[in-house]
Amino acid sequence: MISTILQYSTIDIRFLEKNLKQLSKFSDEIIIPICSHLFNGEEEDANKIKESINIISKFDKAFYFIFNWEGAHLGTRYYHNLSRKLGTEKAKNEWLLFVDADELLSDEFIDWFETIKYTDNAYWLTCYWYFREAIYQATRTEGAGMLIKKKYCDWDVYSNHERQQLINKTPNFINGHDYPVLSLTGKPMMHHFSWVRSKEEMLTKVKNWGHNIDKNWIQMVEEEFSRPFNGTDFVHRYQYNIVENIFNI
Repeated sequence: MISTILQYSTIDIRFLEKNLKQLSKFSDEIIIPICSHLFNGEEEDANKIKESINIISKFDKAFYFIFNWEGAHLGTRYYHNLSRKLGTEKAKNEWLLFVDADELLSDEFIDWFETIKYTDNAYWLTCYWYFREAIYQATRTEGAGMLIKKKYCDWDVYSNHERQQLINKTPNFINGHDYPVLSLTGKPMMHHFSWVRSKEEMLTKVKNWGHNIDKNWIQMVEEEFSRPFNGTDFVHRYQYNIVENIFNI
C-alpha cells in the first residue's frame, strides 16, 4: 500500500487538483505538508492557502498540515527535506511515494506498481520534462519522483541533495543509477511540469525553489520571455518536440 507525500507550496496551486485526482487513483493516503512561508521566507498567501485547503478537501484520501518556517539561514533545500521528513513521520504504509505538486503520474503507474512492489526497496521514477507550455516536451528524460520503503526514509534535513540522499544509499536500489524506472511500454510514467509557467509564475518559482542561488535565474527568465520559445530551455538546454497536452495544463 502506498502513502504519497506531496511537496507543495501555493506557487504550484495550478497543478494541485489535477495531481490529487491522479494520486487518488492508487494512493491509500496523500499527505500534504505546507510550510507557513515560501522557502525564501516570504509569508504564504492566506487566500491561496484557503483555496488550497478547499481543493484538498475534495479528496477523501488527502490531508494537509502546516509546519513553521524557521529562518532563511537554514536554506531553501532544508525546507524541501523537512517537508518530506515530516510527511514520512505521518505516513502509515510500507511504501512511500515522494512527488512534487508539478509532477503528474500517468495511469500506467498503477499497473506498473502492482508488478514490482515486492521486488526492490526503492525506485527513481523517470519523467518527461516540459518547458513554458505543456505541449513542449523534452527529447530526453529525467529522474523525478521517488518510491521507497518507509524503513529506509532517514532524512538528513541539512543535506543539499534532497531525494537523492536516500535513493543512492538504499539497499538493492534498482541498477544503482539515476533513471532506472520505465513503464511497461518502455516509456516514463511521470510528467514534470515544473517549468510550465507564465513569466510571473516562473519568476516566483526561481526566487523560491531549492536551487535559487545557483545561477542568475531572474535574468534568464527575463531573457526567455523577451522572445517566443526557441526550442531549447535555459535550465538544461534540452531539445523539444511538440506533443498533446494530455493533462490540460
